[in-house]
Amino acid sequence: MEKARLRTSPEEALDAQIGYNLRRASSLALNDFAVEMGDAALRPVTYGMLALIDEKPGIRAAELCRLLGMKSANMAPLLAELDERGLVERDDHAGDKRVQMLALTPAAKEAMPGWRQQVRRHEDRFLHRLTKKERATLLRLLRLIWTDED
Repeated sequence: MEKARLRTSPEEALDAQIGYNLRRASSLALNDFAVEMGDAALRPVTYGMLALIDEKPGIRAAELCRLLGMKSANMAPLLAELDERGLVERDDHAGDKRVQMLALTPAAKEAMPGWRQQVRRHEDRFLHRLTKKERATLLRLLRLIWTDED
């Protein structure tokens, strides 16, 4: 007896699913990021933390968590790692010792422009098939998915 073949419509096929395509693109991006930033030993999450601290010196750890969409329990070991590597300085807030203010160390401040250039190189390589306008559209659409802004 011949088995009936299951058929899916084109819109139900795996390669038509947004989640599948996001995962494939993310995997490609993460692999390329690892190659580009291997010498700096930075991962996307640690680079993101450093970039935000660079953009907002004195940012509170809780605000960094909020902006990156992370839980403080996940952030704490990453901050400890960056502190141990001499990239981040943590100071207690004058009015509340439970609050940590974050800043880049002089070494990290000096390295940040080069790291930003490496990330631009990575994104140019990763997105080389997209025009400038398509990149802007992709960024706008991705932000629509994860932000609360209307």
